[in-house]
Amino acid sequence: MKPLFHTTVHHYAINVVIHLLGLHDINMGRSKVREALYEKETFPELSMQDISTELQKWGIRHELKAAPCNIADATIFPTLAFVRINEQEVPVIVEKVEEQQVYLPYFSTDKVAYAMNELTVLQYLDIKEVVVDQEFCEACEQEDASRREAYEDTIFAVEDFFSEEECQYMIDYCEQHHLFNRSMTGAADGTNEVTAGRTSYSAFITAGRQDAIFNEIIERAADLMEVEATRIEDLQCVRYGEGQEYRPHFDSFESGLKRRATLLVYLNDDFEGGETIFPEIDVSISPKKGMALAFINLDEQHNDIIYALHGGAPVTGGTKFACNIWIHV
Repeated sequence: MKPLFHTTVHHYAINVVIHLLGLHDINMGRSKVREALYEKETFPELSMQDISTELQKWGIRHELKAAPCNIADATIFPTLAFVRINEQEVPVIVEKVEEQQVYLPYFSTDKVAYAMNELTVLQYLDIKEVVVDQEFCEACEQEDASRREAYEDTIFAVEDFFSEEECQYMIDYCEQHHLFNRSMTGAADGTNEVTAGRTSYSAFITAGRQDAIFNEIIERAADLMEVEATRIEDLQCVRYGEGQEYRPHFDSFESGLKRRATLLVYLNDDFEGGETIFPEIDVSISPKKGMALAFINLDEQHNDIIYALHGGAPVTGGTKFACNIWIHV
């Protein structure tokens, strides 16, 4: 069984392809690209041959060049290349090659140009021409827009889901019991690890069902989401200091726990920044104390919904507190 669409690492390779298409005025929406590449047997380890096959279908006529090769000989820029850089092999968009400088504006916000000897080009697309079926692109783009709108309609918020007293009780409980630890994210092998993409602190409230207030919250969440209370995971409180964030991610896992839905409750709003963002549907929600934000993570086949990709924007002032309530399948 192929792994589910889970990490932003997997997401990056597909974003590179989507961005390249856009640079060549091939705008077919994101769903068609994602689904075609997801169906590859090697996914999430997409090869250049996998990508090349689909690009030919969509109107980018090219030859696939492999090492030893010289990216400066490419016929048309921008083009797509697999390179070894900083001890990683990654797909990149090469905007141009000029005076032994390779320009990779999409790869890094810190450094656009790399000296030729700073990277090794393993493969690249030598693009010959771009032939676009405009009607096909427009149909795909319209389908994608319809899917985005349908998912956006499933997101809802409930104001005052927590009372002010409950918000403060959860914060105080976690602080007084010293429950906060550096947040971790799930790795592909099922383990947890500290990553630069999640810089907050988290507290799991394992005694929630023995605490009258927390048990009431769990029961209320179950009623709202119309599930049995046994499908509610232990409550998690999160704390974000200034500059801390959680970059776009999915709440479900490739194995183990399958989180059907998320109920995110904001415990305070006396801070700056920290919006909840959904980059795939261009939605941003400003935190409001006591408000619960509900969204679905999995479709009926228990596959990740790409539009559920979400993150916590950096806090620019003060400290943000929130509560994650996850609902299992």
